Amino acid sequence: MGVSEATLRTWERRYGVVAPERTDAGYRLYDPAAIAALTRMRQLIDTGWSASTAARSIVHGESSLEPASPPVPTASGEPRPGASAQAEFLRAASRVDPGGLAASLDQGLSIGSFEYAVDSWLFPTLVALGEGWERGEIDVAGEHMASHLVLQRLATAFEAAGTQPRGPTVVVGLPSGSRHELGALAFATAARRLGHHVLYLGPDVPEASWLTAVQTHTARAAVLSIVTTAHQAPARATAHTLRAHHPELILACGGSHRSPLSAKAHALPHSIAAAAQALDSLLHA
Repeated sequence: MGVSEATLRTWERRYGVVAPERTDAGYRLYDPAAIAALTRMRQLIDTGWSASTAARSIVHGESSLEPASPPVPTASGEPRPGASAQAEFLRAASRVDPGGLAASLDQGLSIGSFEYAVDSWLFPTLVALGEGWERGEIDVAGEHMASHLVLQRLATAFEAAGTQPRGPTVVVGLPSGSRHELGALAFATAARRLGHHVLYLGPDVPEASWLTAVQTHTARAAVLSIVTTAHQAPARATAHTLRAHHPELILACGGSHRSPLSAKAHALPHSIAAAAQALDSLLHA
């Protein structure tokens, strides 16, 4: 189902969505009804429901409800989900307040599934953070602190995304010279949440190191994140090297300034959720 062990246990303990039987050795056994409930739980969360609301609908026999669409601003002027968390995040950054940043991150990242929260809250909030810095409202100290805390949260989410990955290895990272890794790490986490074996290389990865990672782990796919036009050339050079040594390798690129890496490379959607699903489709094609 693409749900990590840690998530399954949380849904069991905190929300009572399922109550699996145990073997004598302590392993959980999930029957078809439990699998159906857990599948529905993930569907609801992926479409924007909070975990607690989704669990209540399933436990109380209301899981036949159509999944809710991600909340959007209304004509009456109601604030969009996470608006208060974004405002507090920016205020905390302007005050260089780590406690306020952590609290607002907790609130903003809890508005739905990981993918929904990242696409609809985290990335727009980071754009607003950069704009605040450009206007002089947020000092570089606050901007750096905020970015570092976000990186920590994404790294934690990546580690928790799955302890028993399946399928071939996918290598994800940034080309040489590129250091803005938040989008790449969020994508790697979403791909791992789908159950894929994701090897995250991080920022500023030289061509030779990409090749080493692909060869060492017999990777099936390589995904490069391109966040500025200055890094399009090194990304294409890396793709050329990988293709020359591994013609069968699936090559893909994402990021705000993605560009065709080669004739047979794939450009992934900007949405983290859609990009992870697109990669999943490529791996299963």
